[in-house]
Amino acid sequence: MNLQQYFAGLLDSHQPDLALSEQTWDRRADEVSRFTVSATDVALQTVLQHHELSGQAVLEISFGGGRHLLEFARRGARVSGVEISANMLRHTQQKLQAAGLAGQADVLLHSSWEAVDLYQLGWEEAFDLVFLYMSPALSGTAMLRKALATSRSGFYVCSYAHREDSLLGELQDELGLPRRPVGSKSADGLYNLFNLLYQWGYFPQLAFEERSGTSSHDPDYILQRYASWLWRDGASDEQCQQLLQLLRERAKGGKVSSRSRDLVGHLYLDKRMRR
Repeated sequence: MNLQQYFAGLLDSHQPDLALSEQTWDRRADEVSRFTVSATDVALQTVLQHHELSGQAVLEISFGGGRHLLEFARRGARVSGVEISANMLRHTQQKLQAAGLAGQADVLLHSSWEAVDLYQLGWEEAFDLVFLYMSPALSGTAMLRKALATSRSGFYVCSYAHREDSLLGELQDELGLPRRPVGSKSADGLYNLFNLLYQWGYFPQLAFEERSGTSSHDPDYILQRYASWLWRDGASDEQCQQLLQLLRERAKGGKVSSRSRDLVGHLYLDKRMRR
């Protein structure tokens, strides 16, 4: 087995549950839609180092609540996107409409990336930038090749490399669940992706940032977010009630606090630079 086969095998080893993914993101859509992009957002700054955006065509795969798509449109890009959650799509369309930027959007699809037909859409090498931010769409080598095929130059991927959450660990202990950091199954994904792309002849750039802080939210918000982390296959009504009771007991002034530390990777490559 050569290195290309080794890293391809790692990428192909995790098969997604698309139905569960759609349910999860539909449920979290209201929460995620509140996220915004700051002026110091590393993903945005990475893109702006390589793209002026004005007049360019940008595809975002798994655009979520539309925060980056909205920023690209504000900077004059023609934006298209694919999103598995209908609720996420609705939030994004509302944001673009409210900002007077609906005309900047070409195609916004409610679909899994697996179901997208590039030929039918005319998306082969149709975009100056293909952007994936915390996206589960690169579920294997076929989906990676498909994403690369849509770009004529820029390709960007952002993913967690390491995550720590004090509240998650404490809840796992109290509920008698094994300690499992959130995102542990995909922690090496960006490293494997970097190596596979290099073996394919590309020259990806990879940089990391550290994010840490303390957050406080009401128990109902924590319930929505943490239930899927604690019970990967979905939480029963009884489990949700048990978790909610624990969170209410922990709350101070109606809020539950947690400390987090994340290491986030940013990968960028120019398709035109290749062996």
